[in-house]
Amino acid sequence: MGYFILTNNVQVLEEFGSTHEVCFVDGSLNDVLLRARDLINEGSVLLVHPLYGSVKPNETPYRSLLISKPACTSDVAAADPESVRLIGNAITTCRKFIDKKKITDPKLLQDFQVVDLSLLKSAVASADQ
Repeated sequence: MGYFILTNNVQVLEEFGSTHEVCFVDGSLNDVLLRARDLINEGSVLLVHPLYGSVKPNETPYRSLLISKPACTSDVAAADPESVRLIGNAITTCRKFIDKKKITDPKLLQDFQVVDLSLLKSAVASADQ
């Protein structure tokens, strides 16, 4: 498999942890985007749009992304320009939508995890074909 899953969603870790490489970020949606940016700058490529699913950053605290593993070369890999653009725009958008009101209702948080997992399942199915 030439990709891994980057997520802050425990349900994604539970669902895919035994069959796929999962990098878990113990943090916010913004933390996931910032980690993705760092990985892209190290040579990885986004395989899904960072704001896919038409779910605005202020509507969910969870995000799961498919990211390619960087090529193994002795040279430092150049960052993929399209991935840099997409992740930069996603981080900017996320900052615009930052809501001071933090979601704390456990049932609502679980619902958001289910939505994120459902969106990711279709992306993984496509990537695994």
